[in-house]
Amino acid sequence: MRNSKVLKTFLVVSGLLLTFIGSATLFMPVEMKGGSGIDITGNISVINDVRASSALFLAIAVLTILGAFLKKLTYTSSLVSSLLFLSLGVGRLISILVDGMPVDGLVKATGLEFILGITGAILFAVYRDRN
Repeated sequence: MRNSKVLKTFLVVSGLLLTFIGSATLFMPVEMKGGSGIDITGNISVINDVRASSALFLAIAVLTILGAFLKKLTYTSSLVSSLLFLSLGVGRLISILVDGMPVDGLVKATGLEFILGITGAILFAVYRDRN
């Protein structure tokens, strides 16, 4: 990948956002989901599933931040973070089409995920080395 302050900034911001969401939801799943109007209190299986996906977010956050500072990881981290955000956006969009409209906070999350995913994909395409 070519060196770019814009790409590095994107990776740091994306990584920090994923770190916050991943760690907060990993350690406080009931409270974090409750903030979006989702009650998972007492449902151990759902809490387990939420913690597992939150750990994945946290792992991708670490990879994303490292990619901003380690040139060997820039390609992988920009690709993976873009794919994560786009996948989340597409999954939420499919749910909206199939299941109906969720609470406002989740609709806003969908928009943010698409913005970050598309931005990341554009930056990936612009700054990757053409061999």
